[in-house]
Amino acid sequence: VLKIQDGCDAFCTYCIVPYARGPSRSLPPDDVIDGIRALSDAGYIEIVLSGIHLGHYGQDLKPETNLSDLLKRIEHASAIPRLRLSSIEPLEMTDELIEQMAESSRLCRHFHIPLQSGDNGILKKMRRPYTADDFKQLIQKIHKRIPDAAIGADILVGFPGENDAAFNTTFECIRSLPVTYLHVFPFSARPGTPAAGYARRVPSEVIKTRCEHMRRLGKMKRMRFNQHFIGRRITILVENTRHKATGFLKGISSNYLTVLIDTDDSLSNQILSVRVIEQLENNLLGVIE
Repeated sequence: VLKIQDGCDAFCTYCIVPYARGPSRSLPPDDVIDGIRALSDAGYIEIVLSGIHLGHYGQDLKPETNLSDLLKRIEHASAIPRLRLSSIEPLEMTDELIEQMAESSRLCRHFHIPLQSGDNGILKKMRRPYTADDFKQLIQKIHKRIPDAAIGADILVGFPGENDAAFNTTFECIRSLPVTYLHVFPFSARPGTPAAGYARRVPSEVIKTRCEHMRRLGKMKRMRFNQHFIGRRITILVENTRHKATGFLKGISSNYLTVLIDTDDSLSNQILSVRVIEQLENNLLGVIE
């Protein structure tokens, strides 16, 4: 992981990060390239570009730049086989970024886009700058352009004022979209944030039940996505860790599939083509042919 941005200017009402980390700050492009070359020289095959507010990359630099331009420069100036992006806000996932990820053989086809809530009233209270329709249109655009892309989303459950109708709206929003997996978080009041003082707090038991309901949906989404790849050949990067239950080595595809293969450690840290033969819970089983 290479952190290329820190801090945040968004001031969502539930989040302490802008107060704790300060305003958005970007690592200059030359330093990013140096960091990638150093990791590549050390033997890393895939690098995840991370940040608190990754979509704001470069806005604070002189001259100003952006994430799309940085990715072009990285692909030109380094030989790293794989680049993966961490979380990017919905309004910052531009058409240019989507097109780059569709056309590049080195950018992983994996999007992680925070939704938090699919209810517009809750989004407004959270001070999120988009609507549920904005999110829906973006997910559909990505899926149409890159049908095999993994699309993850963050969901914050139990924000003050989230009644059954608001939760159900979020649930149906996710259920209706080609989202691949979910990261589900229960609301927890952070001292010093506006939301910590909001009324209409959701009882903890209700939050727990809603989280379980949403996580079941996420698991179902993941399993359905996995099923599309049974019988197909895919390319994975073999990790040096083994799956606890089977003892098999684990590999990760560009589109964030976890594939287990029964092989020896000599294939660790290599990119391989495998055929997927079946699904094992949240993972896939592959064979080298």
